[in-house]
Amino acid sequence: MKILKIEKITNEKWLNLYAATYEHNGQTGRWLYASRRDSSARGVKCDAVIMVPILHEAGKPPRLVMIREFRIPVGGYDYGFPAGLLEPDESIEETVRREIVEETGMEVIRFRKISPPLFSSAGMSDEAAALAFIDVRGTPEMKQKLEGSEDIEVVLLDYEQVCTLCDDPDLPLDAKAWSALYMYQQLGKLA
Repeated sequence: MKILKIEKITNEKWLNLYAATYEHNGQTGRWLYASRRDSSARGVKCDAVIMVPILHEAGKPPRLVMIREFRIPVGGYDYGFPAGLLEPDESIEETVRREIVEETGMEVIRFRKISPPLFSSAGMSDEAAALAFIDVRGTPEMKQKLEGSEDIEVVLLDYEQVCTLCDDPDLPLDAKAWSALYMYQQLGKLA
């Protein structure tokens, strides 16, 4: 299989639609996909970060930090993790530190693990995001620095609440978030 041509269909700020003409087994076809990149930037490249933060406060059990955010394509609120796009020449760690402050008002105190760039919907988009497991601390005045288009509520979950969300079949939940909830449920604790 090989790509013969890529045509940009839309010209938006954050996300565009492309049409790829490809050849496979002597046949040609057309595939539509969304991208945050220009058509020349192919391959594995980190576009975004998704943070899985654990809040540590003296005298309290650790809590998982999630967000409840209004998502226009979903038509309502869903539960997920803080996330954001890398700025030009910004490292993954720098993006994590900036985005966790912007979306939760918290501060990174430790990086536990950062994944390589991962594709979550490779049939529909070339977006790749690194998953960052981090420890954070917060202050009583946790101030988010949201953009005008963001509607985000910070949600702090102890282990029992993590299990409850994981088992709720009616909860609008991001796929990556459910995977982490299930992981912690199976571990029997928040690491």
